[in-house]
Amino acid sequence: MNIHNKKLETFFLPDLCNVRAVFVLILLSEALVTALILVESSVVAFQWERFATVSYFVQWVALLSVALLCQSRKFMARLALPWAVCWAMSLLMLVCFSISLATEAIFPFLGLGYEINWSWILRNILISAIFGAMGLRYFYVQSQWRLKSQAELSSRLQALQARIRPHFFFNSLNTVASLIAIDPEKAENMLVDLSSLFRVVLKDQDAQVDLAAEIELGRRYLNIEQERLGDRLKLEWQLPSEIPKIQVPQLLLQPLLENSIYHGIQPLIDGGKIIIHLKPEETVKNKEKRWSLIIENDKSDCDVKRNGHQISLPNIAMRLEAVFADKAVLSIEETANQYRVIIGLPEYNG
Repeated sequence: MNIHNKKLETFFLPDLCNVRAVFVLILLSEALVTALILVESSVVAFQWERFATVSYFVQWVALLSVALLCQSRKFMARLALPWAVCWAMSLLMLVCFSISLATEAIFPFLGLGYEINWSWILRNILISAIFGAMGLRYFYVQSQWRLKSQAELSSRLQALQARIRPHFFFNSLNTVASLIAIDPEKAENMLVDLSSLFRVVLKDQDAQVDLAAEIELGRRYLNIEQERLGDRLKLEWQLPSEIPKIQVPQLLLQPLLENSIYHGIQPLIDGGKIIIHLKPEETVKNKEKRWSLIIENDKSDCDVKRNGHQISLPNIAMRLEAVFADKAVLSIEETANQYRVIIGLPEYNG
């Protein structure tokens, strides 16, 4: 099952069983019909009756072809590429032949005569083959571009994970090391917590986890930093009673919290506060419930550029894009004394 799903995901022919695809197909078909009618007549003497008749014919061919391609997509995904193309082209020409033959038999009043006009049918099949081949070629090129983009993105994500994990590891060890001389027992307890923390972190680099697990990971990290900074670090968690079931890329929250500590709270003499919000968004688009994950921290009012935020945010945006495409939004709000990162996430059930 997993192998078949993988083949279906990478198959060059997209899923045509949706309203948007059908709508685009209708518009393209009408554009083709308009071009054909303009070739036969001028703009002034545009033949509207001819336009309606040809539109009726072309829409039958287009919609029936798409329906059959949609239903046979899983079957074609199991075939080698040349055979899948041959199957798709055969379906297109068979549909065009059937509709043309039915038109000849049912609508003789169109002036086509009672005898079957094979040359007219052959012309229709050739036209459908040409435009069908152009459409399949377009889908193939688009698919290859998408797969190449995904491969490049995956490579960059793997490099990113390779950088984040050691960075997180050494910073956490430095935190523990700073407490050894002050409070060895507390440092020992922190090492125990740190070992359980890294059981979660050192997993598959492409892993996705529940948002609740990612928040728990961030909570453990902040507990370690709380031991190091003491009263200088104030934490406020504003979370709903039930965390929504959203799958997010692993290590989404921790780099932001680390930046909040090292570039926000730590430079402040008196320390500061970090607030972690998770709340439903007020504006709901397309009846899809969305959540805002907000990390807000105090910072110095000095206008100093900090490389930490500049590095982490593009990387996190890249990981969000890999999981949610354009459905997740990352934005920044900054004032003289506060820095806020907002991640908008769509809610997925299950």
